[in-house]
This record gives sequence, C-alpha cells and structure tokens, in this order.
Amino acid sequence: MDRVDLHRRQAHSDVAPLVLLHGGGADARAWTPVLERFDGRWRVHAVNLPGHGGEPGFDYDAGVITATARRVADRLLDLGLVYPHVVGHSMGGAVALELAGLTPVAGVTALCPIGFWTRPRAWTTAAVLRNAARLSAFVGPATRSRLLADPVMRRLALAAFSAKPSLIRPQVAVAAASALASSDIVTMTKFTRRYRFRGQVPCPVQFAWAAKDRLVPPADAVRARRLLPRALHAFVPGSGHLVMDDDPDLTASIVGNHALRLLCADAVDP
Repeated sequence: MDRVDLHRRQAHSDVAPLVLLHGGGADARAWTPVLERFDGRWRVHAVNLPGHGGEPGFDYDAGVITATARRVADRLLDLGLVYPHVVGHSMGGAVALELAGLTPVAGVTALCPIGFWTRPRAWTTAAVLRNAARLSAFVGPATRSRLLADPVMRRLALAAFSAKPSLIRPQVAVAAASALASSDIVTMTKFTRRYRFRGQVPCPVQFAWAAKDRLVPPADAVRARRLLPRALHAFVPGSGHLVMDDDPDLTASIVGNHALRLLCADAVDP
C-alpha cells in the first residue's frame, strides 16, 4: 500500500493521529499517565523504539538517532499513518525532530529533547542512564521490586529523573526500571551522547522543557530557539525530566493544544 492510498484511508480524520515516542531506556508504557488524560479525540499510537520494549535493535553507530528515525518512518507506513503529529520525549524527542526531515508529518512536539545540550551535560546524562540501567539489570527482578516498594529507596532511585519521586507508584517505578534494564541504552549512549541537532524541521514544532530537569536542563531552550526560531516553547514548572509522571495534566495539555493547531491530515496534499 502506497502513501496515496493510505492518505485516502485517513480522509475522514478531523485531526492528525498522534504517534508517541518514548525516551531512551523507557518503553511505550511511559506514556500511560498522559494517555489517561486524552479525551479520545485522536487515534494514538505509542510505539517502542528499536532496542526498547522487546523491539530488536540494530548496529548502533554515530548516526543512531537518524537511523532510529528511519526505522520509525518505516513503522508509520506499516501502521497506515500519514502526516501524524509526532510527540517525542528525551531521545524520542530528537528522533521526532529528525523524523520530520525524512517523512511528511503534521507537526512535532518535543518534550525535554536531547541534542541541544552542552557536551559536558550530554556526557553526564549518558553516564546517569548507563549506571541506572546497569544497576537495574544487576539487582534482578525480585530485588528490584522489593527495593522500589520502599518509599526511601524509590526516591533515591528516581531522584535524577523526577522532581516528584514520591508521587510515582511502586509498580510504575518497577516497570520503568525493568524497561531500562532490558533496553539497549548502555550501548546506545556511547553514541547518543555525541548527538547534536543541526537540521531543519519543515513543520510546526512545539518544545516543552521541565524547570527542574537534571538531565536535559531548560537552558537548552536557548540553543533550540537559535536553531529553530519559529518553534513554540512551553515550560513545565516543578517537573523533572519525567514530565509524563511529574505533571501529566500539563503535559497532556501541551500535546493536545499543539495537536489542535495543526492542519488536519486530510487537508495536506500527499
């Protein structure tokens, strides 16, 4: 089935479907708090990136973000999605921005995206993710569940990722730790830490930055504005990097408001 046929199948949609791309070391379940707040207006597809959530990885190299975006583009075609609104968090935000240069999309919402950071910050973030993934894998599922059931241990484990770790339920923390342990993030960060966004995005872009993000600081918005001066910016006060958990209401609102600003999928010529 080619893109013209897929476009005709979407002809009755009133808004672009949403494609949700999680961050490095996570999986599609990371979007659950936000999905619970959507009103059902959109067709939503939360997909697992390569090397995450049981999806096979590939031979990672310095082009890992663009290569991941190409695989997501193929996945969109398989799902029958044309001109979606692509929403990405962290590494998924960078993938979403690169994806827009590879295949037509209605718009991009990038939540705390990597790629606009300084080199020291990039390397620090990579080290935090690697260490967290190795520790999660080392302790094993049973020990992981027991430790994260304790509120103090949960706060310690999530302190680098969340500004409100006490609000994250034990089962959510265990699922996130399990996703991290089973992902390819240890290998991928050898290359993602070198990634810098340098392209152009031929569609409307909405950024969102978390005020208390310790992995992707809101100061990165300065570089993002310089590279993409027409993009919109929003800030999530009181939130850490995991904006979907720290403030799912505002995150869902930012995504939804940008979606409503975009052209309908059937209003764009294929």
